[in-house]
Amino acid sequence: MNVSDRYSETKYHILLGIYVGAWGIVPGLTPKLIPLNLDWTGIGILAFSFGAFMHAITFPCTDTVAEVWGSARARLMVYLGSSMYGVAILFYMVGTRLPAAPGWELNDAYVAIFSLAERMIIASVCATVVAQLLDIYVFEKIKRATGEKWLWLRNNGSTAISQFVDTAIFYSIAFYGVIPNDQLPLLVFGTYLVKLVITVVDTPIVYLLVRWITDEWSSKGDLKR
Repeated sequence: MNVSDRYSETKYHILLGIYVGAWGIVPGLTPKLIPLNLDWTGIGILAFSFGAFMHAITFPCTDTVAEVWGSARARLMVYLGSSMYGVAILFYMVGTRLPAAPGWELNDAYVAIFSLAERMIIASVCATVVAQLLDIYVFEKIKRATGEKWLWLRNNGSTAISQFVDTAIFYSIAFYGVIPNDQLPLLVFGTYLVKLVITVVDTPIVYLLVRWITDEWSSKGDLKR
């Protein structure tokens, strides 16, 4: 391995660390719901999970890796990230079952929030694995159709499709019966809108990351095989 290869591997591991670390943090942020005021559109007030912001950090990571190194390494990231997510939620599950320290008055609130962990881990595994593998699949298909050009198209197209699937699966499993049924579609729609906006915003980030790794604005990735 030459010096440039070693630098490239280091950059891959930096992205891998960010991706896996983000998935370790997401479970602690997901139960917090934030209002999204769309009264000006006539839709009304929706809601989205605060975890959507941390989740969004993973978008450019997988797309950059798929662009530079190909789908195999991107899928490896998904498997490792999903594993970390499961480990994090497992600790929340254990925490809700441990006795509270004398005088700590917030235990009931803690349990009420994180007792959803059992459903969240099922929801997260289903949503994350299905959606992120779908993202990589769509990204690769678009790339094979367009070649190295139009990175913006495969970045936005693959993420827009996969994140709708991710959001629908996750919130349907994690929050069905927990929040009113008429509010669940609004939660899905609100979170998805936020993810779409973040997807567009992170497009320059993907370009900059690819440039940082390869000194080019796009890469052959799987095309060179």
